[in-house]
Amino acid sequence: GYVWDGRCNFSPATYSEEKKVSSSANVAGDGTRTKKNLQGKKELIKAWNNVLRTPRRLQRRSRPSGFVLIPPGATEQKDTNNSDILRKLMDQIVDVGQRADLKRVGEEELTKDYGEFRHYLTERTIYNKRYRATGRDALDWPLCLTSRSMSEARRQELSKEKMISKLLYTIQAFTYSCCSESSDCRRLLRSESVDTSLIYSKFGVGKSVMKNNLLLLPQAESSVDGGFQPFDGRLGKTRYIALSLMAAASPVAKEIVQLCIPFPSSSESSPSVFDFDADDDIKSVKRAPIAYPLLCSHILTHTTGALIAVTGSARVEERNCSTDQVVDDCRKFISLGLIARIVQVLLTGLMYWTAEQIDVVLRLMREEMIDDMKHEEYRWGQSCLDLLLIIFGRESEEAFLDTTNSDANLIKSQILKGIDAAKGAAVSFLLDVAVIVQILVPNIFSDTAMHPDSCGSSDLDAMKRLMELIRMESIQDIIQSDLVQLVIKSWYIKATEKESSQLQSPPHINYETWPVARGELRDQHSTANDEVPPHCTPLLGYPSRTSHTDSDSCRITCLPKSYTDLYAQLSALCPDNDQIALCLICGSVLDAGGKGECTKHALKCGAGGGVFFLVQECVGLIMHGTKAAYVPSIFVDSHGETPQYRGRPLNLDPRRWSLLQDMWCSHSVREKVISERSTTRQVIIPNYY
Repeated sequence: GYVWDGRCNFSPATYSEEKKVSSSANVAGDGTRTKKNLQGKKELIKAWNNVLRTPRRLQRRSRPSGFVLIPPGATEQKDTNNSDILRKLMDQIVDVGQRADLKRVGEEELTKDYGEFRHYLTERTIYNKRYRATGRDALDWPLCLTSRSMSEARRQELSKEKMISKLLYTIQAFTYSCCSESSDCRRLLRSESVDTSLIYSKFGVGKSVMKNNLLLLPQAESSVDGGFQPFDGRLGKTRYIALSLMAAASPVAKEIVQLCIPFPSSSESSPSVFDFDADDDIKSVKRAPIAYPLLCSHILTHTTGALIAVTGSARVEERNCSTDQVVDDCRKFISLGLIARIVQVLLTGLMYWTAEQIDVVLRLMREEMIDDMKHEEYRWGQSCLDLLLIIFGRESEEAFLDTTNSDANLIKSQILKGIDAAKGAAVSFLLDVAVIVQILVPNIFSDTAMHPDSCGSSDLDAMKRLMELIRMESIQDIIQSDLVQLVIKSWYIKATEKESSQLQSPPHINYETWPVARGELRDQHSTANDEVPPHCTPLLGYPSRTSHTDSDSCRITCLPKSYTDLYAQLSALCPDNDQIALCLICGSVLDAGGKGECTKHALKCGAGGGVFFLVQECVGLIMHGTKAAYVPSIFVDSHGETPQYRGRPLNLDPRRWSLLQDMWCSHSVREKVISERSTTRQVIIPNYY
């Protein structure tokens, strides 16, 4: 058997036992230290080369639904370094993300928190900062981890760790791309007077159900492109990168699964988190986590990582793997991801109280709950309370009277808020993961007897239909398993414990997720504070309290449909500015008088990309980096024109506004700036706006 070493490797179970018997067991006869049975960078690259040139001779398995998992008929490639393109792809995605974050938040803020899947950058920054303070030279990673010489085997092992970290970051980018394209497709489908066939063709969608929220991709046919590319369109073509990620994850499927959806391991049998040599000062080196604890991270990304590991492993072990088994494994990981997402939402806001106090309130609420409400609501509330009791439940009842009435009321109120918010979060999670699993496993839903063509008014009804589509068990049935309960407890312990061996603590448990998910939930679960007045329209970026806007800048929360109303509102906010620019992403009001404020704001708001409206000139402005270009005004008169100095009332043109939305949501600002600047005689000085 193998045990998890806490980083990126599985070691033989006998390793730790031999280590306990004799400290010299790892020393060879010549005095050198023997290498643990761990793969390094060279072994990983060799495995990638083997996977990428493995012929696919297995024919399509017999399945009435036409299920396609492994494309047949691929020819064997030449014996070349096939992993070069894969490594360059991951390096480029990581580099683009790092440069975008550097522009968005600045170097000082970025070095404080690089985010998930960038542990090597965190370790390099922290250790080199310490070295500079003592007058030493800065070192590159991984040499900065120790002041002593590092063996080649250990360096290769750490290089492999860095490559797996980049692979996880690429999986995160793939997940975001799928969510972004799905969100844009749903937005267009919910628009008025829209041609659904054109949208389906544009995104590669077969049909949409549940009020255009669930996107179903067309059935894949092995006769088309050998089954490799069953989809077309913006969403369907993400399968290209999905195939690359599956190939890259196949040699390290166990490591990816354990990092993404961790299972509890015995601390007694596992080796130390990081073990260089026998020297005490080297053994005690602190490391940053490769992946955040599941409840502190973006759970959809972690679930996608586990799905990619399962499907990638199946593509390699195609002769020993049943397609039904692969589909079953995917459904189980989706179930675990859903449980984790619900628990994450329920725990948000409860970490201010002790486990004993929460346990008191949970037991009281469980006793007070009577079956006098709607059946689905009752079962949902019961399942959420049972999830919390798995985490906070105590066998002893000695501390039950230690909670005051005021604390009990606050805890109860927070729990009820979490139960209500978890419904929307669960539906959003299932909608996104349903699209991702269709990209990874084509035709996975083709044998489902009935698609959820209709959707009730409640989130619980939508959740029930989605779980039936994926063929998941109910929440109550899932958490009855002792193993699942043990896994949930281990997630909570990992998310809340303070490990002395870690260089940096992970973020706190937080309900907030990507802006895409926030925008999706806005339409279905908006509150009174988020409702848009009928005479206004939402901004492109759906601003919230987490938006990257300057705290001291003026801003609006929605865009008036009348140019006169907008002019009056902005003039009142900034009476001293002769030239006003409005950021259509977050609503910030800026000075457009040639001071470069728009350029600086675009770096923080859109990582260099910005969409603005120049109020006095009544014209649009788009920019990427230091380059900018004018676009037609979004406000027109009754004739569809924007006359100058004629006094006609101007109103928001839905068609032009939709074009800006498409440009922003499809990440086409840079291409549009280049196109406009190449066809116009108006030259805008860099950094002018």
